[in-house]
Amino acid sequence: MKNIEKLEKKSKKTQKINDLNFNFKKNLGQNFIFDTNLLKAIVSDGEVGKDDLVIEIGAGAGSLTKELAQVSKKVISFEIDKTLIPTLKNLAKEYNNIEFHFSDFMDCDIDNLFVGKAKVVANIPYYITTPIVFKLVDHIKKFDSILLLVQKEVAIRFASECSRKDYGITSVILQSIFDISIPRIVKKECFIPAPKVDSALCKLIPHKKYNIENFYEFKKFVHLAFSMRRKTLINNLKSEYSKESVSLALNKLGYLDTIRPEQISVENFIKIFEFLNKTYKNA
Repeated sequence: MKNIEKLEKKSKKTQKINDLNFNFKKNLGQNFIFDTNLLKAIVSDGEVGKDDLVIEIGAGAGSLTKELAQVSKKVISFEIDKTLIPTLKNLAKEYNNIEFHFSDFMDCDIDNLFVGKAKVVANIPYYITTPIVFKLVDHIKKFDSILLLVQKEVAIRFASECSRKDYGITSVILQSIFDISIPRIVKKECFIPAPKVDSALCKLIPHKKYNIENFYEFKKFVHLAFSMRRKTLINNLKSEYSKESVSLALNKLGYLDTIRPEQISVENFIKIFEFLNKTYKNA
């Protein structure tokens, strides 16, 4: 009986692709979702309401766009694949609260894209996950929340705590400005075509736990701190800070000089950065 149900589901998915007459492009990282229940669950996880403006990155065939349009005030959706224009324009005729941009999201001017704040809900192309995330980071004040469907291992890395193997640059930078959670795992079989790995919804809610004076410099600091993962923090920072100043910063927090970057919490990373930044400036 289960095998019959699986065949029926596969048949329905195949039919939807045939209806689109679409050839998937690997170079654009195209993996679509057509399961209505899953799409509605994604919208629910994004906490989208009737007064919300939603930004979608990678409309694909418009299946998620449609669900977002049904519950939100407006959807601004980006799609780079020009062959999908006819399908998406038909959807825009059905819902007058959808605004499609047939261009690369990475090239858009977020500051002038919309007035006020928005929520991001998107099944993004996995090959460009990090650039998309950091473009959003650079405009954090424009967003109430960000919900992205990414590779499971990437979501785990974003949300990882210190001393875990996945903890690194993106973990520290993102957690310094976002509360991060993983509300849902999405199996690879839910996509067409199916990717090689499972995915996860990663939710980022901006917070103001830390007052980082120069976030741009903090990002550079974190990259430098993790430049050689197996080395100590003192060794990784020696090109910019003296051993004595780093040692003093670590000792003030109860760390030994042998501590490695992956063993330091986000909060303490910020404290070390702020201490060294003032020391360095005053040197």
